[in-house]
Amino acid sequence: MSTAVTTLDQENVALVRRVTDAVNARRYDDMDELFAPNFVDHNPAWNVDSLQALKGLLAVAQEALDFRAGLDALYAADGGRVIMQITFTGRHVAPIFGIHPTGLPVSWTSIEVYRLENHKIVERWVQADTTGLMRQVGVLMPD
Repeated sequence: MSTAVTTLDQENVALVRRVTDAVNARRYDDMDELFAPNFVDHNPAWNVDSLQALKGLLAVAQEALDFRAGLDALYAADGGRVIMQITFTGRHVAPIFGIHPTGLPVSWTSIEVYRLENHKIVERWVQADTTGLMRQVGVLMPD
């Protein structure tokens, strides 16, 4: 691997880390400089079709779950990608999924893959334990 690739990988990892920093600080507009205008989100749990929609989803989720994202792992992968493993921890403090706040602690995990081009995030794939989160807040699930 060449030094230029290693440097680019390090820059990509640092950029993706800034996403988590912005989310934890609830500074969603800081994300504008990190994402490309044509950003595409691949998350089977939510209908997110733009950065604005992603920021709105994050704001609603943080309002309801008062969470912080803790980075368990963050590393560069081939093809301008960065892999992130996260554990979210919070408390159910406002309605979500149609369930009134329980005040109970919540936690869930997520694996996210970010693809970058020209120092901007252009795509993101997410596999999160949304079902586990829904169970924790009291959503009735089929047997």
